[in-house]
Amino acid sequence: AELDKQNASKEYEAISEKAKQELEEYKVRRVAAFKKSLVELAELQHKHAKTQVHVLKSAIASLKEMSA
Repeated sequence: AELDKQNASKEYEAISEKAKQELEEYKVRRVAAFKKSLVELAELQHKHAKTQVHVLKSAIASLKEMSA
């Protein structure tokens, strides 16, 4: 019975260590995915901001033409 207990304890420790490694790998993957999403969001916001600037410049130019 003592031998079974020791074997079970060793198996539990091995499984626990493997689970810790898997959790760490998962954390690394999640951070990488979050970083990628954040970069994509920033790039998209930058693109939209550039478009808005272009629209506003066009509107200002049109207003200047109308007032001239």
